[in-house]
Amino acid sequence: MNQDLHHKPFPLIRYYSIYAGLGGIIFYALLFAFLLLAERQALYDQYIEGLIGKANTLYHDINRDLLQPQKVTLENFNPDNSRLNKELRAEIEEIVRTDFTLAKVKVFNNKGLVLYDHADRQKEGKLYDAINETGFQTALQGEVSSKLEHEADGRRLMEVYLPIINPATRTVAGIIEIYEDVTRFETQVYKALKQALMVPTIIFLLFNIVLFLIVVKAGRIISFNTTLLLAIRHNMEKYLSRSAIEAIYNAVTEKQELFRGEKQSIVIVFSDIRGFTAYSEHTEPEIVVKELNTILQLQAAIIHEYGGTIDKFVGDEIMAIFPAAKAAEATAAALKIVAAIHASKAITFEVGISVHSGLAVVGSIGTEERRDYTAIGDTINTGARLCSACGPGEVIISSRIFETLTDQLRCQFSLKETLKLKGKTAPIKTYSSLVPKEIIYPEPA
Repeated sequence: MNQDLHHKPFPLIRYYSIYAGLGGIIFYALLFAFLLLAERQALYDQYIEGLIGKANTLYHDINRDLLQPQKVTLENFNPDNSRLNKELRAEIEEIVRTDFTLAKVKVFNNKGLVLYDHADRQKEGKLYDAINETGFQTALQGEVSSKLEHEADGRRLMEVYLPIINPATRTVAGIIEIYEDVTRFETQVYKALKQALMVPTIIFLLFNIVLFLIVVKAGRIISFNTTLLLAIRHNMEKYLSRSAIEAIYNAVTEKQELFRGEKQSIVIVFSDIRGFTAYSEHTEPEIVVKELNTILQLQAAIIHEYGGTIDKFVGDEIMAIFPAAKAAEATAAALKIVAAIHASKAITFEVGISVHSGLAVVGSIGTEERRDYTAIGDTINTGARLCSACGPGEVIISSRIFETLTDQLRCQFSLKETLKLKGKTAPIKTYSSLVPKEIIYPEPA
């Protein structure tokens, strides 16, 4: 059982603050980026449509006021005709000044000749020096092309190539290049974005505030219940064996059957305080309980030290279980208990301990209302009978245990006369040790 995961409440508030806080920032950043791109694209499309409308209006006015009366088109417009060129310039400048707020304007025919240049008249009548640029070539194909340019004075200009379609032939008659200051366009984007984000931001903040309050409340409930469960568990450990607690834990966490039994190979240890029953009959109960708890505490500490589990306390008797592979540790624990009690000046009693091994049925024994997780079977009965045969300060081990020990432990024991135990047809071969004087081996891991 992994004890470390359950010694403190789950840090719900800390996890929420870390993950929900980080997730909220990422979510809001993505929302901002998405809305910024969407708003920019929507305004850009609207802006381009407006420029296309201006270009079409410009061409319509030029065609109505100049080209049709002169019976010329942009395709056959002669830039060398100074009079016609002068009239074209005056017409465009008048339209731009009165109707549009354009920073720069250029007009080309479909051959790339410059018909009008707002900034440099010397280029009029000549082939456009950027005729091979992608934007201009795209416009010659009948599609709008645009890009942003940064001026030295800090302004941001939108350069747009707009094809002029001849309504009669549905072909590109010319191209208008328009430069417009889009600083206000950026302002519109952020203004629209601010308005678009205001409502979601308020909803998002309110949602997180409410959710945080719920998490805080849930965290307090979890903390309280966890503390309560830990306190209950701590008290249960005083009255239930570790194997019973582990069985309950596994039944809850791993959905195992709590009341099922199974055969296991175990090492069983019984320890009984010799003469304590007679002593308790003529001694004050408070003193009896105090002395009994002192002796049991000493034994339990050594059993746990060597990897055993206290199955139960029965009056002045202890029943402990060790894994099948820890026969040496169980024997060493028994020897150490006898030696420690014998050497203690505070304890005036001796114990008799038996160590035996074999198969046992391990499971939850009892009724539906009251159960005990323990081990039963012939191995347990034999271990208890061996303990009854122990004298004060004596450790008796069965031949099964003796055969698994190393020489360093075997030397602590001597062959005991075969025991005829109650309920057994054949005598049991056992080995005995009385208050060891040497260092106990092996030491616990």
